[in-house]
Amino acid sequence: MIIRLILSFVPLVGTSLGSLLGIVSKKLKKPEEILVAIATGILGAISFSLFFETINAIRNNCYLVILGFALGFLFIFLVDFFQTESITTKEKLLIAMIIHNIPEGILIGIALTNESLVTACALVTSISLQNIPDGIVVSMPLLSSKGKAKAFFMGVLSGAVEPVAAILIILSAKQFISYVEPFLIGFSFSAIIMICWELLKETEKKSLIAFIAIATVIFNTILS
Repeated sequence: MIIRLILSFVPLVGTSLGSLLGIVSKKLKKPEEILVAIATGILGAISFSLFFETINAIRNNCYLVILGFALGFLFIFLVDFFQTESITTKEKLLIAMIIHNIPEGILIGIALTNESLVTACALVTSISLQNIPDGIVVSMPLLSSKGKAKAFFMGVLSGAVEPVAAILIILSAKQFISYVEPFLIGFSFSAIIMICWELLKETEKKSLIAFIAIATVIFNTILS
């Protein structure tokens, strides 16, 4: 049990490393709009992956998926409705990554609970590597407006929900998993789709569409 609880924190190492790379790589001088475009591509790839997970979840528990789907749309609508000018596109990326990482944490918890340690370690390693670019695209765009310390902290924060969700699954009853997972899959899918759409609308330069398309294809291949 202790080993499995420790393993649930490993993906946060990937996010933290990515966040660190994001704040120390200012020398690369990448335009922030390109980073947002790449981040949009990553979210697009995540949404493709979540689409198939949603289809499978509907077969098992249709009502909970639909409820999660509806509440995901409502959540983003309320964020937009009540937002102030201080909530920027970059901060929406943070929200999107947090939303995305909750079901990932649940997946880690399920694997650490039900699968062999070798299989669970393989999944944890895979997600940890995937979390490196996630941390980069959250922390790097925030660097200019938030400073190094806050940008790093917010990058790490985006991945901190993963071990929390994983530990809750490990410690909770297995019956709880069957209800929570389909709901959160539906919630994540609809919320991330809406955030992707908003980011696309804010992509003013048509040349950035190429970055979005390339990032989507690359990260969709990695996630597959």
